[in-house]
Amino acid sequence: MSTQSLAPARRESLRSIRTLTLQLFDWATSDEVLRSEPMPGFRPLLWHLAHIGVYQNYWVLQRCAGQPSINPTYDVHFDPIKTPREEAKVLPARSEIEAYLAETLRRVERFLEPADLDTKANNGTLTPGYALDLVLEHELQHQETVAFVLQALPLTSKKRGPAPLDGRRAAPAAEILVPAVRAQIGGVAGAGFVYDNELPQHALDVASFSIDRDLTTNGEYAEFVSSGGYSNCSLWSDDGWAWKESAGAVAPLYWSSAPWKERGFFAVTALRDDAPVTGVSCFEAEAYATFRGKRLPSESEWEIAAAWDPACGVMRRYPWGDDPVAPGLGERAWGTTPVGSHPENGSALGLNDVIGNVWQWTSSPFRGYSGFVPYPYPEYSEAWFDGDHRVSRGGSWFTDRSLVRTSFRNFYRRRFRQAFLGIRCARDAR
Repeated sequence: MSTQSLAPARRESLRSIRTLTLQLFDWATSDEVLRSEPMPGFRPLLWHLAHIGVYQNYWVLQRCAGQPSINPTYDVHFDPIKTPREEAKVLPARSEIEAYLAETLRRVERFLEPADLDTKANNGTLTPGYALDLVLEHELQHQETVAFVLQALPLTSKKRGPAPLDGRRAAPAAEILVPAVRAQIGGVAGAGFVYDNELPQHALDVASFSIDRDLTTNGEYAEFVSSGGYSNCSLWSDDGWAWKESAGAVAPLYWSSAPWKERGFFAVTALRDDAPVTGVSCFEAEAYATFRGKRLPSESEWEIAAAWDPACGVMRRYPWGDDPVAPGLGERAWGTTPVGSHPENGSALGLNDVIGNVWQWTSSPFRGYSGFVPYPYPEYSEAWFDGDHRVSRGGSWFTDRSLVRTSFRNFYRRRFRQAFLGIRCARDAR
C-alpha cells in the first residue's frame, strides 16, 4: 500500500477513535462522576481523557515532529510517572481538555499528511508510522480502561443503555486436542505494529494438550460455587487462599445471590447461564480449573490454539487470518454474549470466542521473551515484570478488533477482578 493511500485511512482512524472516546465519557451522568476517584488505586476518569491527548502530543508532535509542547503543564500533570495518583485529582474543565484534544489532533493530522507512514516497528528509530500506531493503540487501550471503570461504578453513575444480549450457547461443551507442534510465538518485527513484549518472535516446541473449546460459563462456575469451591482450601494455592480470605470472596465480583443475579454495564439481570463468567481473579480461575481437574493454559498454549492454522502450517496474525481491520469502526453489544455464538471470532483449530467476549487468564507470569529489548519506553512492559502480573490473552466485548492480534499480551495482577476477564481451561493430553 502506498504512503498516499495510507494517510486518509489513518486520518479516519484518528477521528473515529476520538469520536468513540468522547462518546464513552458521555455515559457518565454528571461531571462529578468524571472528577471523583472511582475506586481505590484509580485516577479520575477525566484524567484519562487528558492523558490520551498528552500521550499523542508527546510521541507524534514532540518526539517525531520536533515541535514544542502545546501545554507543558499538562505534560507533567497528566503523565502517570511525573504526577503520583494522589495528586491527579485537581482537574481542569472537561471543555478545556476537549479543546486541548482537538488542537492536538489538528496538529497531528497536519504533520502526518505529507509524512511517510510506512511503519518500521522496533528498529531503534521512531518513525511517524510507528508513532501513529503507538498512539492509536494507546487510545484504544485507554478506552477499555475507562469502560472497565464505568462498568465498576454504581448504575446510578451511568445513563441507561441497552440490555445485555441473551440466548443459548452454540453447542454442548467440548475440548480441542492440539497436537504437539513447533510454532513461531510472538509478533513479527516490521510486519505491522507490535509492542516490545511481543518480540522477539521465537520458535517453541509445545507438547500436545487439550483446551476447552468454549469459555467457562456462568452456569459452569455456579456449580463450583454451589459445591463449596470457596470453602475448600484444597482447590486453592496458598497465595490464592490467603487472597480469598482477605478479600472475603464468595462468588465472582459482579454476582449477587438469592437467586444469582449479575450486574452488567447498565443493569442488574438474572444470571445468564450460557454467558461467560467474568469478574474473577487469577486465583479464582486457578481454583475453578482445579475443581474441574484441569488447569489454566500457558500463554504459548493459548497462542497456538488461537493462531495455528494446520492447513498451512503457520501462525495467523489474527484469529481469522493475516488481514487487519480498521480500528474504531465496529459495533459493540455492551456486554458479553452466549459462548460460541460468534463463529467469526473463532480460530482455525475451532477455538470459540478467541476474541469478542472476555480476556482469558493464563498461567504465565508476564515477563520478557529471551532477547527482549524495551522500546520505545520501559514503563509500558519492563516495569511490570515483577512476578505477580499474569498474562491474559484474547480480547473482550469492548476490545477493538484492530488490537486482537494473536501475539498481543495483556497483563494484570493476580488479585485483579474485572468485568472483562474470564476463564478458559486446559489440561495435559492423555
